[in-house]
Amino acid sequence: MLQTRLSLIATLTSLIFLGCTGQEATNSTPSPTSSLATTSKPTSSLSESPQSTPTNSSPSTAKAIAVGDIKEIEDNSVCGKTKVTYAYGETSNYRVYICADTNAPERPRYYISRNKDGSGGLDMEAMNYNPQKSGAIEFKNDGYLYTLESPTTQNPEPVLRVTFPNGKLNEEQLLRYLSRSNNSSNSNNADATASKPSSSALQYVLQNRESLGICKDNFRAEDGSKAIGSREFQISEKKYLVQIQCFLAAYQGSFEYALWIDESPKPRVIPLEFDGFQESKEGEPPKRITSRSIAGTPRFNVRSQTMTNFTKFRGVGDCGSSALYKLEGDRMVLQEFRAKYACDGKYIKDFPIIYP
Repeated sequence: MLQTRLSLIATLTSLIFLGCTGQEATNSTPSPTSSLATTSKPTSSLSESPQSTPTNSSPSTAKAIAVGDIKEIEDNSVCGKTKVTYAYGETSNYRVYICADTNAPERPRYYISRNKDGSGGLDMEAMNYNPQKSGAIEFKNDGYLYTLESPTTQNPEPVLRVTFPNGKLNEEQLLRYLSRSNNSSNSNNADATASKPSSSALQYVLQNRESLGICKDNFRAEDGSKAIGSREFQISEKKYLVQIQCFLAAYQGSFEYALWIDESPKPRVIPLEFDGFQESKEGEPPKRITSRSIAGTPRFNVRSQTMTNFTKFRGVGDCGSSALYKLEGDRMVLQEFRAKYACDGKYIKDFPIIYP
């Protein structure tokens, strides 16, 4: 069985961008050198030329992204009384609010960026195009492209990016991403997140973990609250999907799952299994395997009852796998499996399809 190779190699760029007051909203005459009316004072980054090469910081460990519902946002007044918050992204230096009109809440239209140090920001409006793309929201401004990526299976470490007219990039890793759940009027491209515990599902599974045979030989309790962590997802009034993070390695975790069903006299717990494909000998097709545990960065979407998981075979991410599962009754059924087994330093946009 192909072993998941663990190494601490993460080179994420932390750069000062996106808060620039040197660019105006799309609905006005853009000028990269003019100041925004919404900016009280210029930031130190404004003196830098947009054509300059981004300055890379030293390599650092990737930080896990927190994903949630837009209702969790602390300040919901930024978009204004006549608008709704469509999505929210946060990096080390910036807060970005994507807003929509109340009469068209399913279409993002406004981009509002605020510097965390309070020094300035940037406002844009998409006048004649839809910024919502697959896995990202993109706003155009006089040759510049502002991109807020969303967490997906293929992109578990999304970024906030500015693409300059000369093709150069500035990026900051997202630390937090909020979107509208199926309870809101918008249901576009949002990975549903764990519901706030309304039952003892997670606690029950943790307390009975050993007797249930969950994370039998590789459990570290202190890792349960780190990164993606252990959590529960409400499937129905009396049914929850419980996610247990057995342990956290350098750049991804190991997880096991169980269905918790509220029955009398005591809850019923059904551990789940996951199919995948391991690398075989040269010339032979990948071999299908079944396991209780999965490694990677899994995301469960309550609305579609699907789970995606992206696994790195090593930290640089040139090899790995991605899988799509659907919860059907009390089983996780594999829908698609992609993999690139060769760790050869070559990066491709989409891994080859192994199944179906």
